[in-house]
Amino acid sequence: MQQYRKQINESFFNPLFHFIPLMLFLIINDFWTTSFALSIVYAVVVSILLYSYFLYTNIYKYLGISYLVSTLIISIIIFTPTYFIPKSILDVLSEYILLISFILILVLRKRITLFVSERTPKHLAMTNNLAEHFKIVWALTILLSVYTATYTISYEFLSPSANYLIFLREVYYGVLIFLISFEFIRVTLIRTRLFKEEWWPIVTKTGKVIGSIQSNESRNNPTEFMHPIVRVILIKDSKIFLQKRSINDHLNPNLWDIALSNHVKMSETVEQCIDRTSLENYGVNDLKPLLLSKYVHTNEFASNFIYLFLVCKLDIIEINASLIDSVKWWTIQQIEDNLKSGIFTENFVTEFETLKRSGFLENGKYQCNCRLKEVVYEGLNKSFNP
Repeated sequence: MQQYRKQINESFFNPLFHFIPLMLFLIINDFWTTSFALSIVYAVVVSILLYSYFLYTNIYKYLGISYLVSTLIISIIIFTPTYFIPKSILDVLSEYILLISFILILVLRKRITLFVSERTPKHLAMTNNLAEHFKIVWALTILLSVYTATYTISYEFLSPSANYLIFLREVYYGVLIFLISFEFIRVTLIRTRLFKEEWWPIVTKTGKVIGSIQSNESRNNPTEFMHPIVRVILIKDSKIFLQKRSINDHLNPNLWDIALSNHVKMSETVEQCIDRTSLENYGVNDLKPLLLSKYVHTNEFASNFIYLFLVCKLDIIEINASLIDSVKWWTIQQIEDNLKSGIFTENFVTEFETLKRSGFLENGKYQCNCRLKEVVYEGLNKSFNP
């Protein structure tokens, strides 16, 4: 569960952490000395980097790049000569420099996205993090644009000591604090919602886990990522137990398929997925399946890495009508007579040939309580709990 939470947090990292050094420097430098502002800022930077290193291992390099950029911007603010700058701009010079920097970041957005994507771990959902990053840049750019323009114009037409300018700066800081508070609350609420949603592992063609994604997001792009699927064939007396999938099924409505089939959730073991699915579908669990095969199945609707299991005992208590339309025991001859009729799922057609080659159909059952089965499970469970 801890690994699961960490991956969600990394997939939706709070973008404000990238801008804290700059915001702190602007505020502290306005009220105190530059040296004091720098001491506070770099203490905060070290603390955040250490925090991200231990809690968000895959994020801290990405965060480090942001802090290098922040250091450059702060250096420009400190060392920019001021003798030629008009007084109406001088009071908000730091904001002007920051505004120009943010505009440059937005202009170079595509290049920055490419740079970060190529240098961060592939299992991170960096697309979302970068999108959130640029949302904050846009918000701060608008705020700085309005404030600097209003301050400069007001300075030219009002007395430099006018209370209006003081009030304007107070409003600016008030909006900035509101923006920071709002963003922290928003990210917290989004993370809370994400923890309640279903996440699927993203795997390679060899079954290695390289990331995770929300199930709904993956369904919107069904062939972009490959996910692990558990499928279980039930046999007895040389017959195969098949279910007719619900008409509401998003992949194979109204088609006959094997007894159990489901996505493995993030941080869920293969055996846990089988127990969960058998409990949801038939009201039973604690099966003793045998790994029959592993294969990749890809079409226009999905891209999956299949773990195919065999079970010879399933004492069905009830059938979940919302998931299953009907069930039936099929003889080998009945299946072969209808194999090309289109009433079976693509997966089952492939798996039926695998099952015939295995030799289990002739016996109608299998016996397996050996150490090999335990080794298989140990290997599979490690795959989904990196």
